[in-house]
Amino acid sequence: MPQKLKLHKSSHYIELGSYQYWPVLVPRGIRLYTFEQIPLFLKENPYITDGYRAHLTSKLCLKSIFVLSNETVNIWTHLLGFLLFFLLGVNDMSTVLPASGANREDYVIYCIGLFCFQVCMLCSVGYHLFSCHRSEKTCHRWLALDYAGISVGILGCYIPGVFYAFYCNIFWRQVYLVIVLALILAIFSAQIHPHYHSKEWQHLRTVIFCSVAGYGVIPAVHWVWLNGGFSSAVVQVKLQKCYTIITKMKCIQRFINTNITMPENVLHRSEVFLTVLQLFLPRVIVMYLIAGAAFLFYISKIPERCFPGQLNYLGASHQVWHVLVVFMFYWWHQTAVYIMNFRHNQPCPPLYTNSG
Repeated sequence: MPQKLKLHKSSHYIELGSYQYWPVLVPRGIRLYTFEQIPLFLKENPYITDGYRAHLTSKLCLKSIFVLSNETVNIWTHLLGFLLFFLLGVNDMSTVLPASGANREDYVIYCIGLFCFQVCMLCSVGYHLFSCHRSEKTCHRWLALDYAGISVGILGCYIPGVFYAFYCNIFWRQVYLVIVLALILAIFSAQIHPHYHSKEWQHLRTVIFCSVAGYGVIPAVHWVWLNGGFSSAVVQVKLQKCYTIITKMKCIQRFINTNITMPENVLHRSEVFLTVLQLFLPRVIVMYLIAGAAFLFYISKIPERCFPGQLNYLGASHQVWHVLVVFMFYWWHQTAVYIMNFRHNQPCPPLYTNSG
């Protein structure tokens, strides 16, 4: 009996939209609202009909992290995602990189990439935690920070990709890394600007989004061109001999054993080029498939569009988007480990290293 009385004193009831009052162990002053009851600036998804937090102070926003709302999964998926990438960083620095014979540059690349992922996770957590703030201005600021975090996370994917793709070409590797770092700083600064969501900045927002999404094409095309391109003789012969560069992992060895005579440096470049394609291209394709699937869930609002009001707390499209973003970053981190091990085991020829 005393235990029941103690539990009753430590809990209270909050209104859960159109449902009955639920007992939860949360501070007083927090309640949940239906879609019709929330402020206009919070009305983004009409298919989520219940479980909204609103009109809260900063302190109550923080305490609402333990309230079962339609943002609970969004908050905790990326909070746990931040913890995942933090622990991956600790493991990389203490175990993975030393075991791979990593140099100082490898450590720097991994630190920057994982830091970008963690920034993305924390910005997302901040927005979904403080989107219920009573100030519309505060909500928009956190939304801008969330967008900035997404851009930083995506650009963070480019860092290990550029570094290991141009591993044997120091000049272009440095050029593209500087460009990526400059883009991270510039885009983050622009997206947290107070006028970023204004109509005057509409064209700039389009330019920023296209820059973030399309930047990766430039170094990729350049990398292919530096290696002779798909039209070069050695690449054409090689591609014809291999049914696919993805599944035939021993096709380079078969090519070396043929009677085709080519300069040694050209042969080595093409060998490295196709081997990297075999290792790298399938993983790049998978990453873009994950990103594409996440984006489709994000813009289509499926499955809650098909089941309005039934996925208010679990299974909504934005929650799927969050899970896929974490998985995409994790996949790309593992890809970086994979390609790093290849680069360390495949020395660069002197001609390749010194060429611009």
